Amino acid sequence: MAGFFARSATFKKRWRWRWSLPLLALALAALLLSGSGAFSAPGNVHESVFSWARQHPGQQVPVIVQTNGDSSGLVSKIAGSGGAVERELALVQALDASIPAGEIGAIASDPAVSWISLDAPVVPTGFVDTGNLASAYPFAVNAPAVWNAGITGSGLSVAVIDTGISPRGHEDFKNSAGNSRVIARVVVNDTTSNVTDGYGHGTHVAGIVGGDGSLLASKYVGIAPEVNLINVKVAGEDGSATLADVVAGLEWVFENKEAYNIRVVNLSLHSSVAQSYTVDPLDAAVEFLWFNDVVVVVAAGNSGDAADAVHYPPANDPFVITVGAFGDQGTPDFGDDTLAPWSGRGTTQDGFAKPEVVAPGRNIVSVIDSNSILYKTYPDKVVDKDYFRLSGTSMAAGVVSGVAALVRQAHPEWTTEQVKCTVTAQGRNLSAGDGVVPDVARLVAAIAPATGCNDGVTPNFLLSQAPIVQVGVVAYVLGSDDPVAEAAAVGLDLDAVGRPGTTLDTVDWSAIKWSAIKWSAIKWSAIEWSAIKWSAIKWSAIDFDAIKWSSDVNFDAIKWSAIKWSAIKWSAIKWSAIKWSGGTVDFDAIKWSAIKWSVFPE
Repeated sequence: MAGFFARSATFKKRWRWRWSLPLLALALAALLLSGSGAFSAPGNVHESVFSWARQHPGQQVPVIVQTNGDSSGLVSKIAGSGGAVERELALVQALDASIPAGEIGAIASDPAVSWISLDAPVVPTGFVDTGNLASAYPFAVNAPAVWNAGITGSGLSVAVIDTGISPRGHEDFKNSAGNSRVIARVVVNDTTSNVTDGYGHGTHVAGIVGGDGSLLASKYVGIAPEVNLINVKVAGEDGSATLADVVAGLEWVFENKEAYNIRVVNLSLHSSVAQSYTVDPLDAAVEFLWFNDVVVVVAAGNSGDAADAVHYPPANDPFVITVGAFGDQGTPDFGDDTLAPWSGRGTTQDGFAKPEVVAPGRNIVSVIDSNSILYKTYPDKVVDKDYFRLSGTSMAAGVVSGVAALVRQAHPEWTTEQVKCTVTAQGRNLSAGDGVVPDVARLVAAIAPATGCNDGVTPNFLLSQAPIVQVGVVAYVLGSDDPVAEAAAVGLDLDAVGRPGTTLDTVDWSAIKWSAIKWSAIKWSAIEWSAIKWSAIKWSAIDFDAIKWSSDVNFDAIKWSAIKWSAIKWSAIKWSAIKWSGGTVDFDAIKWSAIKWSVFPE
């Protein structure tokens, strides 16, 4: 994936929308008319693609084409249809493209295409109403209780995927040495090269996450006042951005998370098109980071209790932390905290209750760029000249991202799932029982993390296609009480695996006859995924072309959250040889040292 930006530079971005645009209509168009006649809507194209085409006759349709791993032929096919590939989104194996409406069906029918989504506009989840000027929100999550103990977010970074962070030299974003804590800045929206925040939304969120209040003697302090901030600007100067922009920003985070110790990502935005998390590219991207040890915090949206309030990616993703908002009334008294009526809540289209937590999000005062659109458009919301008052789940997400930073500093060994489970288990209930509020003091003091809150959840289709099934088969057999019997049951030749003393370095993967494997006989839930030493696997030695993926694989039984994705050597995997059209898996955790090698026949 390191070559993503080099490839992206050859494509030109054409389609933009303002963040303030209304949601696109979702009515399904049964027929799309073109110069060559009509065709039936394909089953692997989201309905919003056809809706957009009907609303914009004669225009090319902006889409994200998710592939089965081999996109080489698709690029030329799209070009031949009169369309254009604007950039490749390697993180989710997709193409950001514009395609003539009449050619959608032909592209969708290509065997290399798994799903086509609208490259929909994303919308911010802030700026709802007005109110108090007090800054009591850090007390609402009990953050000040740990600051004097040195838990301030120091040493790690939070990436803010938004409209930018500026000015970089703002006093609230400096460390004790006077240097900026905005330690990295990148623009992935090619309508601009300016890293500053022309709109104002991202700066406000960043101040909530990690402003230290230095400008006005700590009058307005964020949740993690010493955390480093990563400015990932996905929007143009007017605040416009699309799904592809956000996915590109998340890919940059993945490629640079080790260099900047990025442990948390904040997404105070959501798609304008409702789509199941199982096929949405933005959901796939946030899950990929989640499985790679980055806590992802997203805003629930501001649609209240509407039927589709939490149907919009990435708020609908079951793995990540989705945040609703309440008002703290500007006081430290918990008794007057009430859920904001506009705070998104409900059940996703896939049956998951959202949000998991709620946080202060009403009348939040934070940093603003005085040259931004928000500052100039709403002068009545300016506070003390250099600050601004906003409301929305965008702000609440910023609060929880700060909380996550404090927790990850205090418990660096906790996994993303453990952070999420403990945040929900150790919180306090909102006064009216309308949600769980994180309690930083309890979280920092926790002796052991909670687990299991993501058990039984299957990842996005793109991630469940990862090429690691074979490792799981060997893991299952070698980790069982009777490897000989289990090997016979699943059709694995133990001679191919090796005899006593075999390690991951010496398994003869090429000798295994994968076509003989009986996938339905494997008890996936019995595999200790979190113990697999992925870094020791010689991925280049595995013949992915030999595996016959089967619908008998029980993907729902796999504990996806336990997989150590960061240890997998992705560059060594032969992606072009993988048969993506069937089912697949991803694994993490076999305790190879605990294998009872003595039970193997000599």
